[in-house]
Amino acid sequence: MVSYADPFAPTIDRPVGLDAEIQRLQLLLLAGLPWLQLSYGKAYRGSRKVGGKVQYYPEVYAGEGEYRDVLPNDNVQAQSFFYPTGPAVNPEREPVPGTLGFTQSVDVIFWMNLQRIDPTKQYRFESELLVDVARVLNDDGQARILRVFTAAEDVFKGFSLELVKSESALRQPYAGFRLSLEVQALNVLCEPEFVPGDGLQLTQGGYLKLSGK
Repeated sequence: MVSYADPFAPTIDRPVGLDAEIQRLQLLLLAGLPWLQLSYGKAYRGSRKVGGKVQYYPEVYAGEGEYRDVLPNDNVQAQSFFYPTGPAVNPEREPVPGTLGFTQSVDVIFWMNLQRIDPTKQYRFESELLVDVARVLNDDGQARILRVFTAAEDVFKGFSLELVKSESALRQPYAGFRLSLEVQALNVLCEPEFVPGDGLQLTQGGYLKLSGK
């Protein structure tokens, strides 16, 4: 785990294409899930060599040439990030002038500290949080949920498990899950107008802030 004292979720000033749709979902989750402290956007697969072994971890671009890993964080109540897992595909067989749409498989990975979310509950309630996520995405109606993973080796698939201490990363009070989504950008040739949404604002530097969180 990491222990950033000042974690933040960077955003893109003028996202386009699939990046715009991922950022829209990023903001949607933050606004719709009161327990979600940090909603990161698109993460990349970073790597570093430690003791002659290559370790892989998720990271987001934080601006000014810097990246920040988004491993489980001791200082965060709950966090999520998006991780594309497949190529962007054009579903149309014939070109349509002025229009180019893409679909892409994108996973959204959640990690949380149950005790911090609700210390009054003396049972594991990650299934309730999963329903919260599914409801927000389903009500939005844009990203299709394909699969849900709850085992540690599946939640953190693609990254080095030793970095998240997989044997304890999802044990009480911690929990996590991973949803595989089908994300669509109907026309990447049109630049969307980015509006943060109710209760959301972008601070100077493009960081995301939600009133009351």
